[in-house]
Amino acid sequence: MRSLNFTKIIAILAFMGLAGFSCFWTAESLYMWLPSLTIYGAWLIAVVFFIVASICFGKLLKALDRQADFYGKLWGRTGAFLLAFFGLMVFWLCVSVPTNTHTLLYKAAIKNVIVNDLQRTQGYLLALRDNNVAIKTVEKQYKDKELAVNALFNRLDSEINNRGAEGIGHRFELALQELEQALSIGTDRPCKIQRQPDPGHNKAQWIATAGNYKRQATNFLTLFRARCDKEIADIRATMNSKELTNLITNNNRALKDIDNMKGIDKNIISAVEDDLGKSYGYIQRNSQFISFKGNDKERYTRAGAMPEAKEMLSVPDVWKDYLTTDKFAGHGFIWWVLIAILVDISGFIFFNMAFNSKNNNAIA
Repeated sequence: MRSLNFTKIIAILAFMGLAGFSCFWTAESLYMWLPSLTIYGAWLIAVVFFIVASICFGKLLKALDRQADFYGKLWGRTGAFLLAFFGLMVFWLCVSVPTNTHTLLYKAAIKNVIVNDLQRTQGYLLALRDNNVAIKTVEKQYKDKELAVNALFNRLDSEINNRGAEGIGHRFELALQELEQALSIGTDRPCKIQRQPDPGHNKAQWIATAGNYKRQATNFLTLFRARCDKEIADIRATMNSKELTNLITNNNRALKDIDNMKGIDKNIISAVEDDLGKSYGYIQRNSQFISFKGNDKERYTRAGAMPEAKEMLSVPDVWKDYLTTDKFAGHGFIWWVLIAILVDISGFIFFNMAFNSKNNNAIA
């Protein structure tokens, strides 16, 4: 009667437990990133890849075992080692490490990422509602133009009264061209002052001609004032819109929900993502009224802009952010990489102990 091999039973149980952790993390990541796979498809991929990688690990150990016989086998010991090593690298670099780290980091960092995104986004929404930076900018554009026009009016008068070259001549024309340029700033089309064929032959006629030019310039300035007033009215309408008020209210509620969230509540996260998505769209449509900080303008206005919580659903985006930004600083990214690798290696070792029919001297 054969006795129970408790070592093998323990090894099988340990393998199943460790493989379960790794496959769960892989399947969770794949399903978050590619929900069209379905959770069952994600689990199937995770299990198949882990079993194949476990077999590759066993083959690698056998290739390292000098007592193993590879005589007559295709490609021999070196071929077996390279094939097993390649299989493990594909598993770790393309499947296990990217996805397992993604799942572990998501669970560790998602709450903090959402809170930071909500607070930053809420700050820009409140800026749209409360401050008058955009209005001051428009007012400054008009004031600068008005000052430049008045200064050039004085230039025209000075040229008429210039004792060295009295009247309307070349220098007067240069000042008039500068006046047209000043009036054209911030407009859709260049402002052109109609010249009089005969500017006059005495001071009274010259003053009358200059007065005609000034009236034309004043009319252009009045049109620009009307344009500025409309832009200011649009800004004020944006600040007081019902949509903006609702977004601010929803984001305040979302901040409370996330703060009270225990663990990972997908329903709460999904609702917050919807609120943030609407806020991103509103900020993008009204970006001309906002003074952005750092690289935030690109974050909110680029094509396909989305909340950071949604970006975290993508495996490539998470790794890209880790490699190019400091978004995940303090969240133990490297630690999660090491955990993922150590769990895999432990599972492989127990697989080899449980299912290798012969003792393997490479780890004996």
